[in-house]
Amino acid sequence: MPGTVITDLRHRGTAVDPGRLLAGPLRAVGLQWLAPGHSAEVTAEGVEHALYVTAGSGRAALPEDVVPSDRPERADAGLPLVEGTAVVLPLGARTVLTAGTAGLEYFHAVLAIPVAVPAPARPASAEGDDPR
Repeated sequence: MPGTVITDLRHRGTAVDPGRLLAGPLRAVGLQWLAPGHSAEVTAEGVEHALYVTAGSGRAALPEDVVPSDRPERADAGLPLVEGTAVVLPLGARTVLTAGTAGLEYFHAVLAIPVAVPAPARPASAEGDDPR
């Protein structure tokens, strides 16, 4: 099949740039792995993120709710992540993913946000001008 590209995300190790083949908003896709107890912050600055848990478990929390793992008062902040869970981070959102005891594997897609160009302002009409 001409133009077809097959990429094994499990063996690639890095995100794939789908812009080589697709004209849509996808900017990167990849399979990510967090070792047990490890965390990663995801911030949607200028892009949006879609995450889908493919294996393991963990939690997604707001950065200010995360307590370092070495503190005895550590709370299980955030929402549970299990296989089959999807998380979408709209523009401006942030979360911290923390892997559970078995680690956390997730598919991660980064989507570009089109920049809206404001319409030029119409000049104010002088008093007495006919608006028609």
